[in-house]
Amino acid sequence: MDTLQAILPELVLGCAAAFFFGCSLFNVEKNMHRYAVAWAAAVFLAAVIGMSGQAEFFHGAYRVDRFSRFFSLFITGAFLVVMIITQRMEDIDRNCRADLYFFLTVSTSGLILVTGATELLTLFIALEISSYPLYIITSYRKGLGFQFEAAAKYLVFGVVSTALMIYGISYLYGALGSTFLSDIVVALPSHLYDPLTLVGVILFMAGLLYKLAAFPFHFWAPDVYSGAAVEVVAFAASLPKLAAVALFARVGGVFMDFDVLAPALAILAVLSMTVGNLLALAQTELKRLLAYSAVSHAGYILLGVLAASQGGLNSAMFYGAVYAVMSLAAFLVAVQMAEEGKNDIPLDDLKGLWHRAPLLAIVFTIALVSLAGLPPTAGFTGKLLLLTAAWKAGWFWTVVFGVLNSLLGLFVYLNIIRISLVDDQASGRPVPTSPLLGTTATALGLGLLVLGVFPGGLLTMARKALAALLYIVPLT
Repeated sequence: MDTLQAILPELVLGCAAAFFFGCSLFNVEKNMHRYAVAWAAAVFLAAVIGMSGQAEFFHGAYRVDRFSRFFSLFITGAFLVVMIITQRMEDIDRNCRADLYFFLTVSTSGLILVTGATELLTLFIALEISSYPLYIITSYRKGLGFQFEAAAKYLVFGVVSTALMIYGISYLYGALGSTFLSDIVVALPSHLYDPLTLVGVILFMAGLLYKLAAFPFHFWAPDVYSGAAVEVVAFAASLPKLAAVALFARVGGVFMDFDVLAPALAILAVLSMTVGNLLALAQTELKRLLAYSAVSHAGYILLGVLAASQGGLNSAMFYGAVYAVMSLAAFLVAVQMAEEGKNDIPLDDLKGLWHRAPLLAIVFTIALVSLAGLPPTAGFTGKLLLLTAAWKAGWFWTVVFGVLNSLLGLFVYLNIIRISLVDDQASGRPVPTSPLLGTTATALGLGLLVLGVFPGGLLTMARKALAALLYIVPLT
C-alpha cells in the first residue's frame, strides 16, 4: 500500500493517458474539456496524497522522496491550470483535442519521471518522454502557417540537445564507471582534472541549458512560442521549467566542484538575463516577448545553481515554482486575448483590457509586476533570495548585473501594464470569463501575492525537499 501511495501520481497519469488515447481512437469529441479538467484534478489530488511517499524502483534508478514529490505537486498543479485554460482552443481542430490531451498527459508523466530519476540514462529517457509529445503538438494549429516551421525548429534543436546529452553521459560513464548519481558523487572528487570527465559534464549541462531555454540555447523558444497555439505554449512555458529546475538542483549541485564550470555558468547567467531583456524590449507581440522573458528568468535560476553552497538551490526551487505561477497567470490572459485565425497577439490587442475584463486585467498586472520583480509579489521575494545567495557565495558582479537587469525588465513589463490599463480602445471586443476560469485566475493572482508576503511555507518545503536528495540522505 505504501508503494502504491508513493507512485500514485504516476499511476493516475497513466490511466489518464490511456483514457485520452481511447478517446482518440474512437473519435470522442463531446465534453473533452470536462474530462481533461477532471483527470487533471485527480492527478493533482494524487500528488497531494503521495507527498509523504518514499520508495525506490529499478535498483535505485528511480526514487520517490520529498524532493521528487515537491516538484510533482507543482507540476500536477500547473497541469491542472493548463487543462482549465484549454477551454476555448479556437486554433485547434476539435477532432485533434483528444490527441492533444493525450500528448500533454504523456509529457507531464515524463516530467514527473525526470524529477525522480537518480541515474543518468533513466533521466535521459524521462526527458525524451516529456519532450517528444511537445514536438508533435507544436504543429497542432489550424491553417498552413509557420507552426510547422516552429515544430521543425523545436525538433531539430531538441535532437541536437539530446545528442549532446547522451554523448556527455557516455563520456561520464567512461570516466567514472557508473551512471548513478550516488556513485558519481563518490568518484567525482578524484576526477576533477580529468579532461574526459570535464567534457562529459559540459556536454550534459548543455542539454540541461536547452531545457531551461538559457543563452545560448534559447533560439528555439521565440519561434515555438510564436508559432504554436497559446494553450500549448502555456504548457511548454511552465511545466518543463519546473523539471529543469529539478534537474539543476539534483545534478547541477553534483558537478559544481569543477573550477571551470562555475565561471562559465556565471557568464551564461548574465548573458541570459541581459540578452533576454534586451530582445524583449524590442518585441511588439506578446508570445515572443514572454519567450525572451523566459530566457532572462533562466539567468536568475542559474544564479541559484552558482550559489548552491549558500542556499541557492533552495532559492532556485522557490523561484522555479513561482515562475510557473507567473507564467501560467500571464498565459491565462493571453489565451483569452488570442483571436481565431491570428498567429500573433500584438501588444495593441491588450488595449482597454481593464474595461473589457477587469478581473483578467488585475491578474495580468499582478503577474507582470511579479515578473518585473517588484514587491509585494513572489517574483520580488524570489529574485531577492537568489541575489542574496549569489552575493553570499561571492559572485558580486553577477548580482550587480542581476539588479541592472531587473531595472531593465521594468521597462518591458511596465510598458505592457500601461497598454492594458491606461491605453483605451473603445472598439475592443469584450472578453467573457467563465466562473472556472475566473476562479483559477483569482487563485493564481492571490498565490503570487501570498507567496510574496509569506514565503516561509514554500521555502520550508523546498528545504525539506533538498534534504532528501540521494547524495545527501539515502533511503533506509
